[in-house]
Amino acid sequence: MARQTTQTNNFPAATYSLRSVSPKTVTAVVLMLLMGVLWLRVLTGGQTGPSAAQAAEQAAQEQAARLDAQPLRIEAVALPVIEGRHDTLAGDVFTPANWPQLRPAEDSTAEPVDDGTARRRQQQEAFEAMIRTLHLDAILHAAGGASAQACINDKVLSQGQTLRVKTNSQTYDLTVSEVGENQVVLTWQQWSAVLNIAESEHVD
Repeated sequence: MARQTTQTNNFPAATYSLRSVSPKTVTAVVLMLLMGVLWLRVLTGGQTGPSAAQAAEQAAQEQAARLDAQPLRIEAVALPVIEGRHDTLAGDVFTPANWPQLRPAEDSTAEPVDDGTARRRQQQEAFEAMIRTLHLDAILHAAGGASAQACINDKVLSQGQTLRVKTNSQTYDLTVSEVGENQVVLTWQQWSAVLNIAESEHVD
C-alpha cells in the first residue's frame, strides 16, 4: 500500500506576529510618518539635505556680489549746534549731587555756629525801633551860660544824664551825650541816635 505524504508550509514566527497587528495600528503609523515628512518639509522650506545648504550658499554669494557692486559711501553731515544743549554737560558724573553716599552725614543735633552777627543785628533793629518812639519836644537854654537841657518825652535832661526807656522785651538806659542847638545825641552801648526837633530822627 502506497504511503501518501503532504507538505505543509511552515511560516516563521515573525509572519504570525505581523498577521496579528491591527489594521488601525498600521494606518496610524503610516499617518504619523507622513505627518513627520510634511513637518520636515515645512521647517526646511521645502528643501532638505544638500539642496538647502546649496541654496543658502547661493544666497550668501548673491548678497556679497550686490555689496561688491555697490561700494560703501560715507559722507560727513554738519549737525546744528544749539546753545545750552550741545555745549553743556548735562550728566556730570563728578558732581557731588550724584554721589550722596560720599557726602558727610549731617548731624541734626549739632547747634549752628553763631558768631554774634545775628544777635547784634537783632539788637540794632530793636534799638532803632525804640528810638522811633522818642520825641525831642524842646531844647532849653538857660541864662548866664548854663548848659542847655533837652526835653525828651516830657522829661528834661542835661548832658551826661540817663533816660530809661522800657519796652516789651528790654530796658534801655540812654545817655544824653550831646545837646546841640536843635538836636540831641543819645548813646546806648555801641550805638547812637540823633533826635531833631524839626526833622525826623536819624540813627547812626
